[in-house]
Amino acid sequence: MIDIHSHIIFGVDDGPDTLEESIELIKEAYRQGVTTIVATSHRRKGMFETPEVTIFANFILLKEEIQKLLPEMTLLYGGELYFTTDIVEKLENQTIPTMGGTRFALIEFSTGTPWKIIHGAVIDLLNIGVTPIIAHIERYDALENNRARVKELIDMGCYTQVNSIHVLKTKLFGDKYKIYKKRVAYFLDEDLVHCVASDMHNLDNRKPYMQEAYTIIEKKFGVKKAKQLFHDNQVTLLANQFI
Repeated sequence: MIDIHSHIIFGVDDGPDTLEESIELIKEAYRQGVTTIVATSHRRKGMFETPEVTIFANFILLKEEIQKLLPEMTLLYGGELYFTTDIVEKLENQTIPTMGGTRFALIEFSTGTPWKIIHGAVIDLLNIGVTPIIAHIERYDALENNRARVKELIDMGCYTQVNSIHVLKTKLFGDKYKIYKKRVAYFLDEDLVHCVASDMHNLDNRKPYMQEAYTIIEKKFGVKKAKQLFHDNQVTLLANQFI
């Protein structure tokens, strides 16, 4: 499996605090069958503003350690980019990273971001030659149960990602992710998802859950679809090719 949305770089956002925690998180992902991870630490003005040089330095240190411990694991550099007006300029100037150096960038919004803003952001990014992979589409109220809007984004050239934890079955009581799980089920049924990724942050409440999600999707949609959502589409994107 290939994970294109993760928070594995220590000391830069709300992911791991230490190098040791980063290593253990990656080990767990590897145990679940993940062999390539794109490190997509947050870039968000006013919230996550760690200097790019620090993020990259910590990534290199982590990558060197993982190469010693898990030589079969590949780590790539990227970012989860919260859309603001300055994001377009930073991408144009190449001061923030795309997905592994490709034309694709993982873009996120707030839960309540209006449809008009999402739509306009996509146009702005496409106009500079950057193709958005919209992070965890299940989080956005403007897209809830709205096939037409998600399909429009896809037809414009975007790709979509959902979080592995939201693929899991809804708990009977006290499931704080219930609404997101319902939305993911809808998007999967409507064939509006290109990639499942972990969005992992730690080994407590934000684990990878990739193995469990894969099993569920394989059982419901078949082996071919599971491979597309967890591996094949990611291979294409990381090769800088359109799906």
